[in-house]
Amino acid sequence: MCMLFADGVVSSSSSSGLKDQAGVFYGGLSSLPEDYVKEYVIPKLGESVDWINGDFFASLNGLGVRELGVIIVPEGVKVQMPLHVLYYSSQGGSEGGEKPVYALSSPRLLVFIGKGAEINIVEEFIGEAGKLYWANAVVEFFIEDEGKVQHNYVQNQARDAVHIKQTCVAQKESSSYELVEAVIGSRLNRHNIHIQQLGPDTTTKMNSFLLAGQSQLQDLHSRLILSHPRGFARQLHKCIVMHSSGHCVFDGNVKVNRYAQQTDAGQLSRSLLLAPRATVSVKPNLQIIADDVKCSHGAAISDLEEDQIFYFQARALTLRQHGAPWCFHLGGSSAAI
Repeated sequence: MCMLFADGVVSSSSSSGLKDQAGVFYGGLSSLPEDYVKEYVIPKLGESVDWINGDFFASLNGLGVRELGVIIVPEGVKVQMPLHVLYYSSQGGSEGGEKPVYALSSPRLLVFIGKGAEINIVEEFIGEAGKLYWANAVVEFFIEDEGKVQHNYVQNQARDAVHIKQTCVAQKESSSYELVEAVIGSRLNRHNIHIQQLGPDTTTKMNSFLLAGQSQLQDLHSRLILSHPRGFARQLHKCIVMHSSGHCVFDGNVKVNRYAQQTDAGQLSRSLLLAPRATVSVKPNLQIIADDVKCSHGAAISDLEEDQIFYFQARALTLRQHGAPWCFHLGGSSAAI
């Protein structure tokens, strides 16, 4: 199962119509049956206004989007095969004049998961090497009661690209949302995550791995709001900066409101610096208004110790080569929720 966005536009040849299981749809809005538009899309567009209006890049996406991508899984349907959503950028700007000009694409995806439905979605962003382009993407998840979403997100854009992404999630009672994120591409990257638990007994998990090399900025901002009893949340952020001009940023906010009693929330950030003058900016933030909760957060930033460097050098690995095992270790552990 595959759905393709080419330069921000849903490809009609790769994804349209009702697919595989009864009532499951993935494709462009223009191919969506009229009854689905009235039942699923129109009500949800109104619900998303509040969080979209607060973000400049999401609002900019709304101005530039050419066609809305839609994924609908009706009540009780459990999709067995993962759905691969591929975003490919081929158009490029120019380097002429005083400042480079980037070609902008604005892909947008709306995902509706019905009551008790389940799906595994893999988002992958890639682009043509050597091109100057800016992908400004928005994806919105609406998960009904007891719905379950496994969301895998891979950002491997061309090194000269700019990548901005907004992920918005609304979870109702007893639903589950799990995000596994791997970011290694683009020169400038920012991912804004906004998640709201809208019912009790709701589960949210986020695992992120960011890798910053030469002249790369990898930026992750997340906001999780828990407003109902017995919510469960876990966030694990890991990053590696491999070059002195690389920079990773993490700004994670978890808010536990007054009525979110018996909440269990944890947040942890771990960063590794593999080069002199490499930079990491970390701001974990846990706001608790409820009193009957179990919450924790923490952050750790470190570089390699002399005995660790000696271990690799004794095995004929240079300072540049010994970064690979650390990337494999931290990245692999981040992928396991």
